[in-house]
Amino acid sequence: MNDGEIVRVNDVELFVRRFGDPALPMLVVIHGGPTWDHSYLLPAVAELSDTAHVVLFDLRGCGRSSRTPPVGTLPVSALQPDHLADDVAALVRHFGAARADVLGFSYGGMIAMRVVAQHPELVRSVVLASTTAYRDFADLLERSADYQERRRMSRPVDFGDPGLTGPDAADGALSRAMAFADAPTAIWRLDHLERWREVLARVRFSSDWNEPYLGGKLRPAAPDDAPQVLREWGGPILLLQGAREMSFPIELARRLHAVLPSSTLVEVPEAAHMAHFDNPAVWIGAVRDFLRAR
Repeated sequence: MNDGEIVRVNDVELFVRRFGDPALPMLVVIHGGPTWDHSYLLPAVAELSDTAHVVLFDLRGCGRSSRTPPVGTLPVSALQPDHLADDVAALVRHFGAARADVLGFSYGGMIAMRVVAQHPELVRSVVLASTTAYRDFADLLERSADYQERRRMSRPVDFGDPGLTGPDAADGALSRAMAFADAPTAIWRLDHLERWREVLARVRFSSDWNEPYLGGKLRPAAPDDAPQVLREWGGPILLLQGAREMSFPIELARRLHAVLPSSTLVEVPEAAHMAHFDNPAVWIGAVRDFLRAR
């Protein structure tokens, strides 16, 4: 695995890993969370290095990138989603590409839509993985038998535990606890739970986003009327969703596909939110085929 480098853009430092020949078309990968780092997407994304110059990075406020106090000096206001989209554009320019393919996973998918809104001229195509352009889907989760069953299997997290949310809590303690507790809803193959926990154990979780998110200080990650933004842009879009998704149900991807003539929908079988982990062969193959068709 590439050891990574620090790249300074937009007055922040971003921790970046790159894979593949820089002469290949660039693929910028935006991780989710946003209190996670990029590592949970490895090694699946690195497998695409035969097709693309893969640029994978930690969002500001995450992992080894610039952080807010007490870890760093980045102001909380710098975590607004429009700044994250600007960082993606800056990385494309920094590494010398005229345009790039952009893959956004979960929260990162919403930022990818914002990149399209703010920097459409830099985007060659978009992969929206395990994400949604919609905000009105609580009813789908309530009606999902899979979701309800897996929620019962998930461990409760005590938000009043000072070890998770107190002033002396370790960096990322709450997000780490939530990720481990929600593991049965994140993946589909329960016989792979222990292996998924090993992935989680390597993630650098952060606490930077907790207070501004809970305090309602952050704007929505995706642009307003994201489907319209994508439709007006008109470029190629791959919608990549686990068929057993329990965070953003598959119906949302089907709904978006129906209104985007330029989109391709791949429903990854036997896969939930972490579809790249549940069914990596189908997930990687779908992205590779999409990129090679450009």
